[in-house]
Amino acid sequence: MSVTAIFLPDRISAAPGETAALTLQLRNPTDGERVVKLRAGGGLAEQTVLQTETIYLDPNEQFEVPVIVDANSNLPAGLHSCVIEIDDGGQTSNAAATVEIIETAAYAARLEPPTSRSAAAGRHKIAIENGGNVTLMVELDVTTSDDVAAELAAPAVTIEPGKTAKVELRIAPRVKYWNGTDQEHPFTIGVSGSNGESAVLDGAYVQGPRVRPWFLPALAGMAGSFLLFVLAWFLVLQPRIETIADDRAAALDEAQSTELQTQVDAIEAAAAEAAELPLGEPVDLRLEVTSGAAASQTTSFVFDEQGNNRVLSITDIIFQNPTGAIGTVELLRDDQILQQSNMANFRDLDFHLVAPFRVNSRSEISLRVACETPGPGTDQCVVAATILGFVDDN
Repeated sequence: MSVTAIFLPDRISAAPGETAALTLQLRNPTDGERVVKLRAGGGLAEQTVLQTETIYLDPNEQFEVPVIVDANSNLPAGLHSCVIEIDDGGQTSNAAATVEIIETAAYAARLEPPTSRSAAAGRHKIAIENGGNVTLMVELDVTTSDDVAAELAAPAVTIEPGKTAKVELRIAPRVKYWNGTDQEHPFTIGVSGSNGESAVLDGAYVQGPRVRPWFLPALAGMAGSFLLFVLAWFLVLQPRIETIADDRAAALDEAQSTELQTQVDAIEAAAAEAAELPLGEPVDLRLEVTSGAAASQTTSFVFDEQGNNRVLSITDIIFQNPTGAIGTVELLRDDQILQQSNMANFRDLDFHLVAPFRVNSRSEISLRVACETPGPGTDQCVVAATILGFVDDN
């Protein structure tokens, strides 16, 4: 006769996130000592914890082993079997109890980030976590002021148990302005679940000017430095140089006088070059790429093909993804990637560079698009980049 085992109780209930406590009662009905080894089996093996796995039983001894079942959110609602496999010196048997997982619907919602800042548009994500064990549908509704428009990627989402869904939200101003103070646009998001629970998330989009606050002071500083240089040249340097040149020219022969004049000409040329704007003449360029799904396309432009030793300084880049395509877009200088972005995160995206990208003569500027999924209602990814900057002689 082998060791007998039964569960007490043999049926128990638990909600997701709770633990179910059972007792496995072992009894040795024989006249000899027995060594019993226990192992969790069945569908709840990973959720079952035994207080001990090896038991030594004296003759006619009865022993109780605590068994804990972790009813996490990954377990679907319904009946499950907790099975303990018993090895009694080579003889095997099973003891089983029924664990009923109670149907529970619950979720948690949060806004990431709560506050966004941009001159073009604010970007947020609504994260909804299903903490229950049943599939849940959640509806979203955004309320804003008349000054901004809300673009919600999906008004409703269905979330499997234990999963988290993230819905993109874009808050765009109806009117953009070039300078001034920041303007805050608060908004609220109503969240309603199919389980009857509802919540309200508060957020804010802070709209800034299209011209950065540091731009005008920097421009004024550059103008002031240039003015000081011009004044110093005309009031101090040029008269001094001319005086020195006149004094020495009287004492030098024709060859020495010619050499001195050459030096004066070089100084004046350097001064004239310094008087020019640092970056040159403003220019703009637009590159557009059309690509089919699961494909990659590139559009290129060669700067200064004639090789006139010029420099393009790129100060602003604006990516455009009007159809909402999914994929990646890259801006390259020759084979070097200057900027890379995931198109799923934007419809339009602007970059304003403090230190510009420099492109030399005969260098190639390319826009490369790897299209994964075209936008809704389209069969191609249509992506563009507008490039702003200055051109100057090197």
